[in-house]
Amino acid sequence: MLEGIKGVSSYAANVDEAFIVVTVITLFLFVVTVGSMLYFVYRYRSSKNDITQTKNIKHYTPLEIAWTVIPSILMMIIFYYGLDSLRVQRTMPNDKDSIVVKVLAQRWSWQFEYANGKKSPELTVPVNAKVKLLMTAPKDDVLHSFFVPAFRAKEDVVPGQITKIWFESQSKGKFDILCAEYCGTRHSFMKSFVNVVSQEEYDNFMNPPKKQEKKSAIEILTNNGCIGCHSLEGERLVGPTFKDTYNKDVVVLENGVKKTIKKDEKYLINSILNPKEQVVDTYPNIMPSFKGLLEDEDIKTIINFLKGVEETKAEPEISGLEIIQNNGCTGCHSLDGSKIIGPSFKGIYNRETSILKDGKKETIKIDDKYLKDSIIYPKKEVVENYPNIMPSFDGVLNDAQMDAVINYLKGLK
Repeated sequence: MLEGIKGVSSYAANVDEAFIVVTVITLFLFVVTVGSMLYFVYRYRSSKNDITQTKNIKHYTPLEIAWTVIPSILMMIIFYYGLDSLRVQRTMPNDKDSIVVKVLAQRWSWQFEYANGKKSPELTVPVNAKVKLLMTAPKDDVLHSFFVPAFRAKEDVVPGQITKIWFESQSKGKFDILCAEYCGTRHSFMKSFVNVVSQEEYDNFMNPPKKQEKKSAIEILTNNGCIGCHSLEGERLVGPTFKDTYNKDVVVLENGVKKTIKKDEKYLINSILNPKEQVVDTYPNIMPSFKGLLEDEDIKTIINFLKGVEETKAEPEISGLEIIQNNGCTGCHSLDGSKIIGPSFKGIYNRETSILKDGKKETIKIDDKYLKDSIIYPKKEVVENYPNIMPSFDGVLNDAQMDAVINYLKGLK
């Protein structure tokens, strides 16, 4: 938090100025009031003054004007600086001129959703860019307050309503996000961060470089000109056909001597890397070496194609841990076995536990079905001695995401 003590947002200076003015005026009034009180206590102490000689002054116009006009002027000064800082904070930028992020606050976590649908438990924004937050909380949740001390930005998050706040960070860094409204047992743990990065880093965050997809055998053969000499359908071209070639007997010339060999994996790899060592009889010795041109993975893909092994495209991997973090699950469920609001995720799979179902106590083993039901219908079977406050994720997570979460929990021992 200390890295933002100076104030790094575009309006932090306005807010700081208002606070300084209020503080100086307050100190001035304190010194005048308390100083006058102490002076009169000392100046007119009973040991030095005759009470019977004290005049009863009922009215003194200059003094009455002074204590009316001076505080009024001071109040107008405070009003001016306060209004100036508030006006800057409340003048929202247009959506087209800013980065709009949806914020979901719930006990006891923050979730940030970007324009492209990406979600994260921390807020990542580019430096010197206007960021507009549209904040809400579930209807059955409680009041929260989004507070970034380094930005001098604070706004309540109300269940079932949308509140707005904006900022523009003028410095890169990692700054605390706190909840400034008491929201229950884990209030002090409802923390996150604003990661202010360069525009390039932000672009990579929003659209991370895609992993290069594995090339198909046809792509590799086509890109390297192989099918210019080797057919795929069985017809004879410049070189032997690729069709049904694997494990077939073939006559080759090796050092001028004919010999019959089997086209196994070893022969095929050697034919790619050292094609002139064993040349198929009746075919010209013109094939170039692909040593250094093809990766080992490419060669393996070609061999599997020639074997007739069906190619499968890997499905994009879904991270169960990422889903858990992005949806605020770790706000109530620990990953290390410690007990917080909900049961710990560590070792949860196949654990025997007592639940309350329809008011009756039962002992069950936590399996796939129970975990999925707990995600969709969390209030149906509640683990004993834990509060019944978990929201449903029905419609929030799809089947693939729930399966990814369950698979992750299976491996969390």
